[in-house]
Amino acid sequence: MMSGMTMGDGDAGGRLFPEDLDGVDPVAAVMLADACRSLAAYPDLVAVGALFTAAERVGGGWQVVCPPDPLPQGARELLADHLDDLAAPLDGAAADGFRRAADALRSGPCDAVTADGRRFAIVRVEQLVRTGPDGPEPPRPSDPDPRPASLPASYRRPYDLLSDEGTGSDLATAELLCQVLDAAAGAGNEPSGAFLTPVTLAPAFTVAERVPAGPPGRRRRWRPVGRLHATPQRARDSLIGYLRDVAPVVEGLAEAQASAYAEAAELLTEEPRRNGIAVAGRRFRIVRIERITLMGPNGPEPPRATDFDTRI
Repeated sequence: MMSGMTMGDGDAGGRLFPEDLDGVDPVAAVMLADACRSLAAYPDLVAVGALFTAAERVGGGWQVVCPPDPLPQGARELLADHLDDLAAPLDGAAADGFRRAADALRSGPCDAVTADGRRFAIVRVEQLVRTGPDGPEPPRPSDPDPRPASLPASYRRPYDLLSDEGTGSDLATAELLCQVLDAAAGAGNEPSGAFLTPVTLAPAFTVAERVPAGPPGRRRRWRPVGRLHATPQRARDSLIGYLRDVAPVVEGLAEAQASAYAEAAELLTEEPRRNGIAVAGRRFRIVRIERITLMGPNGPEPPRATDFDTRI
């Protein structure tokens, strides 16, 4: 077992590795060890809302083709735009098929379309944050976390492939599925029994701030204060920009406070993989968001009847 290491606020030291790595992919082993450590250090799972995206049926699974949206109709609109793009270089029946499918999506609710022999579907993605005694889980050491110098400005993480095989073969994912189903049952928002094969997507990252405890006996909590990012470093960059450029102007900070915020931003810049900072009585953390979708015999789970939506 490796010795513990602290990588900034919110990083619980200590790594758990399988004793026998013979025949095991070392990268997969490290990621599984991180997941097992997370189950112990951050045992509670909090559902923070669903996102919706669109995917196309391909060999071996479903390829996500659009960025996520907080509303099912938003995902339909994004898929409609994607289909219009596919129709643009075509003519005749093929182009008409894509455009008809796009029109059906915009009229909503429509969660599955076929055009030119290709199948597309709206996909429900559950977002979850692990929490423990010290708050929400920060990025894991095994999460891709490039520094700015190695991350070009044009970087965009490839969209996920939702495999027909699912990803429920390891303990961490099986435990995640159980917690997702328990949370859904408690909220009265259970999936259909046809959708029980879990597929984990790449995690997302955001910035959260700890808010005061409030009334006596009420625990402190953390609230997200930024959008989702593909890597921890992108989330850090957004926090650095807030501390250095946004807060002094928008919040009208006094000179001393602005200086403290600038020092905090510099500290985040200079310390690789630092996941938290405290400044002027405020505490921020980079938070890891797990994402999972459920697969059934005919494809990924669509929006549920209980999901908030807009209709056109």
